[in-house]
Amino acid sequence: MAHSSKAMVHSSKAAARKRRAQKKSNNTWIIGGIIVAVVVVAALILINLNATRPIISPPSPINAGRVLGQADAPITIDEYADFQCPICRRAELLIRQIAPQYIDTGKVKIVYHNFAFIGAESVQAAQAAECANDQGKFWEYAGYLFDHQTGENVGAFSNANLKQFAQDLNLDTTTFNACLDSGKYAPLVQQELNEGQSLGVNATPTLFINGQRMVGILPQDQFTALLDSLLAK
Repeated sequence: MAHSSKAMVHSSKAAARKRRAQKKSNNTWIIGGIIVAVVVVAALILINLNATRPIISPPSPINAGRVLGQADAPITIDEYADFQCPICRRAELLIRQIAPQYIDTGKVKIVYHNFAFIGAESVQAAQAAECANDQGKFWEYAGYLFDHQTGENVGAFSNANLKQFAQDLNLDTTTFNACLDSGKYAPLVQQELNEGQSLGVNATPTLFINGQRMVGILPQDQFTALLDSLLAK
């Protein structure tokens, strides 16, 4: 009887040891499985991050073609203007005033669209600005046009004056004059007028600020307040 009791105790201890060993083995497998799962998840996350990371292009330089500002600026102002329009000149002056704070810092970019509708000199001036753009001088030439307004269709933007402006700005006048005389950009200027009209533009300047239409210009403090409100969104 005593022998039987001892045997039972021995058997019970053996069973307990077996259970502990089995539990230890199970725990090892569980821990190992967790480690493997963590490694797999981490690897998947890393792969996913690498796969979805956007390719960031460097911003375009200030004054690239008819775009004034950096390509990734959060605010885009599409400007429809006529070089003979006096209010467009005021818009140009406003752009110059806000440039250091908003354009040069990458917050705003201006995209210029020709809307040459006042008369023949508007069309010629727009073509001249495009010829200047061929030499990377669109904004310099555009500013010069606005600064040399003397009235509408009174000869201020005659071909002779337009060519003189190019010389004043140190453009290659041989290339510029040939471009202007050829009428190379007449179709483009007409196309842009048509596109503006299709958008409902019927006065200059008309601005689309991130798609929000504004005809005319605001005082500088109100205009910058509008830009600040858009930047805050």
